Amino acid sequence: MRTHASSLLFAAILVFPVALAKAVTVESPTPAFTTRIIKTTYRGWNAYQLTNGIISLFVTPQIGGRIIQMQLGDQEYFFVNKELEGKVLPESQNNPQSGWANYGGDKVWPGPEGWSNDSEWASIPNYVLDGSVYKAEIVKDSPQEVALRMTSPEDPRTGIQLERTVHVYAGTTRIKIDQLMRNISHRQVRWGIWHLVQNDSSDARDSAKPNPDFYIYLPLNPHSRYPRGYYNYYGDVRHPSYELIDGGTMLRIHYLYRVGRVAADSNRGWFAVVNGQKNIAYIENIKYFPNQEYPDGASVESWSDGPGTISRGPFDQHLADDPRQTPYFIEGEVMSPYATLEPGEEYSFPVYWSPTRVTNPIVDAVWAGAISVPLSSEISGNQVTLKGSFGVYVPGTLMAAFYTAKGEVIKQEVLQPADPREVVTLSKTLELPAEAYRVSIFLQDRDGENRGYLGNSIVRPR
Repeated sequence: MRTHASSLLFAAILVFPVALAKAVTVESPTPAFTTRIIKTTYRGWNAYQLTNGIISLFVTPQIGGRIIQMQLGDQEYFFVNKELEGKVLPESQNNPQSGWANYGGDKVWPGPEGWSNDSEWASIPNYVLDGSVYKAEIVKDSPQEVALRMTSPEDPRTGIQLERTVHVYAGTTRIKIDQLMRNISHRQVRWGIWHLVQNDSSDARDSAKPNPDFYIYLPLNPHSRYPRGYYNYYGDVRHPSYELIDGGTMLRIHYLYRVGRVAADSNRGWFAVVNGQKNIAYIENIKYFPNQEYPDGASVESWSDGPGTISRGPFDQHLADDPRQTPYFIEGEVMSPYATLEPGEEYSFPVYWSPTRVTNPIVDAVWAGAISVPLSSEISGNQVTLKGSFGVYVPGTLMAAFYTAKGEVIKQEVLQPADPREVVTLSKTLELPAEAYRVSIFLQDRDGENRGYLGNSIVRPR
């Protein structure tokens, strides 16, 4: 039997109205951005580069099946441990006695973490699932899509095998990572799929310092089981990194190089990781299952690497105030619900990344992109000035559509080119149609297709 989390992720999260007018076709400012997969090296490791000319992923099966780096243009996102660059450590150097070989990048583990019973994963160092060589197989290689599957060795202690398939598509920054957990034992097992990304949080001007403008934005569940919408898993109860904003609907996590871990039963299906120094960000999307049990009681978690002492239950862990031992990174972590698997059964839980150029903060994320400054309209006589700031996922053209109060499309106008590698700053004055009640803006791709709405504004009250 194969059990799947829904692959219709975004249809379940976001539903947009359909424009009634025929799309306005404009000359595309960008080429088609077809996909390629290339065998290469990255910082001394053998790697596969999955690219479409906008984004690139560097995947390293030999060090635990990691996606070691994600790039948007020439901008890199993930933490890579300089102390281990190019190294592939054997189990004798990656175990509980010798310590964890933290290469960086992303990874997938079973959850929950713990040391009190056999229903908890004893965490890293775990050579089989985190440090060993994964089997790699190219499963798709076309101009429209490339995909690489990586499969872990079988782990007798947890009873599972992990499989990951990484997808890059033509003409978009949206990336899909299929994650599968397989019961390879002769007993029933029960785990969640725990996916983690270590984000480079060093100062862009001086890598010996932490980045003072690095944030994660996490929308909270209005019906959360937790009084504040989240809880402090590790670290100070009043940790200064964690702040409620937007009337308590959003958790803002500010990286301060101080150890801490926070967890939330977020139901919005997204969170944003933002490097304000570089004006880069990415949105991670997941499916939330409201009636299912989650490890740690949380769908999203975040670990801030930094100095301090935390309790791991049966033991304390001390992290030194030394960037070589305690590097600058913050993790975005997602959990699937628990999956109870009989021998031979499988469970899958996909995640999606969408990198873009955008300014800090992120106030919302929609299908077309990330919103930093929501759309506004200023009316002067028979003219309207549209303003906003966005990051998009598809190269194309920003369009405006004007509607009557009854929803008829009066007019569509070209606003400006849009590209994921550039912050989209909108400040455009247009003639206001006489019957216009509202205006929306959307992203149109090179084929004239509407790729999603970025904002809506009322331009004339009833």
